[in-house]
Amino acid sequence: MVPAVPTTASAAPALAAGACATSATHAAAEHEGHHSSVDVAFVRDVSRVEHARRIGATWLRNVCRMSAARVESAEVVISELISNAFLHARSTTVGLRLRHVDSQVRLEVNDHSPSDVPRPKQVGPDEESGRGLWLVDALVDELGGSWGFTDDGTVAWCVFPLDLRSVGDSRSQASHGRATEPVEPEFRAR
Repeated sequence: MVPAVPTTASAAPALAAGACATSATHAAAEHEGHHSSVDVAFVRDVSRVEHARRIGATWLRNVCRMSAARVESAEVVISELISNAFLHARSTTVGLRLRHVDSQVRLEVNDHSPSDVPRPKQVGPDEESGRGLWLVDALVDELGGSWGFTDDGTVAWCVFPLDLRSVGDSRSQASHGRATEPVEPEFRAR
């Protein structure tokens, strides 16, 4: 199930495939509120979208214990962001990073290609593509999270709770959906 692509992570690939984590590094990270993570680099090829989607869904289900309905929504977000990166990047690889910290998931897709910040666009009813960012916006909102891009357009990110019960009253007090303030990504060029 795990694709033959270059990866960079400690215990994350084994966890994404459903193995148990027993390392001291993983235990120390959990103690600090940081749980296992996934950090994968894919060769830029649209055939890899399904691999990214399956890795993310498996990790969310088995490691984060996210409900099936929420995993389905997150899978589509992963698929859309990875697809956009594969289609528009100028680099040869695209990175996917998933982090679980406390009761939240942070997803980042790094295409290593500075550009104008992408925005959802209006498309005609007969057009077959161009609705991906609208879909991301709707699904991240459904997940109770926020999303956006770094100022240089290289990293698409979203943050959402593992379940809506952990959102509490803070969601009604703060705006949700597309972020209006930049959030510093963890992804850095290598």
